[in-house]
Amino acid sequence: MVAESLCRLLEQYDDAMNSSAVVSLTFDDGFRCQFEKALPVLNRHHLPATFFLIANKDATHDRWAGHTTDWWKIDWRDDDITMLKQVLLAGHEIGSHSVTHHPEIMQRQPDMEARDSKRLIEDWMGSAVTSFCYPFYRSHAYLAGAVKNAGYEGARGGLNASYYEIGKGGGLDRFNVDCRQISRSESVNTWIQPGRWHILTYHGIGGAKDGWEPISVEQFSEQMADLARFRDSHEVEVLTFRDGLKKTLGTAEVIDGRGDRI
Repeated sequence: MVAESLCRLLEQYDDAMNSSAVVSLTFDDGFRCQFEKALPVLNRHHLPATFFLIANKDATHDRWAGHTTDWWKIDWRDDDITMLKQVLLAGHEIGSHSVTHHPEIMQRQPDMEARDSKRLIEDWMGSAVTSFCYPFYRSHAYLAGAVKNAGYEGARGGLNASYYEIGKGGGLDRFNVDCRQISRSESVNTWIQPGRWHILTYHGIGGAKDGWEPISVEQFSEQMADLARFRDSHEVEVLTFRDGLKKTLGTAEVIDGRGDRI
C-alpha cells in the first residue's frame, strides 16, 4: 500500500510538472550591468538564464552609434572569461549575438557573423555554443541561413511575446523563436501559461547609461522574486533557452542546422 501510494504521488508530481509552464530568461548584448546587477539576483533565487554575448573586444556596446562612454559590455579580457566560466558552472548558458552587431556590416557578411561569433566564444570559453540571438530582432531576415549553416541548435528572435505548446513544438521555428521584451514593471503571472513555453528578454539593468531599454534593479528583483515563488509552487519551470527549446520540441536530441545530432 505504501509503495502504491508513493507511485501515485510520483505520477501526480510528474503530471503537474508536465502541465506546468516553462519560462526562459534571456539577456542580450552582454552589458556589464547584467552580470553586476542581475546575475546576483538570479543566483540568489537559483534561476538559470541565457546570456547572448557579442564576440568582439569593444569595451562599450554599439560604439558606431556614439556609445563610447556608456553601455559598458563584456570585452573578453581575462577577468571576463574567468567570470563567465563561473556563470556556466552556476547553470546558466552563454550564447552568441554576432561579431559586430552593426546593422549594415552584418548584412554584408552574415556567414562570418554567425560562424565566427560561435568559434570565438567557444575558443574563449572552452565549451560549446549552441544558441544564437538575432541582433535588433529583425536581422533574422538575412542571418537565419548563416545561423543554420554554422551548426547552432536554435536561435531567438522576437518580438511578439508568443507562447509555444510544450512537447509538440506548437508551430515553433527553432531558428526564429519569439520573445517578450521586458523593460518595465510587469505582472509575472501574465508570463505563465500551463503547458506553454514563454521567452523573456532583458537588455539594460539599472539606468540609461547601463544599456538599451533598461529596467531598474528594483523592478528586476521584484520580478525574479515573484518568478521564484511560482517556480517553488510548481506552476512554472525556469530553464535556459537551450533547455526550454529542447523541452518544447519534446526531445532530448536536437538536430543542428547541418542535420547532425547534437
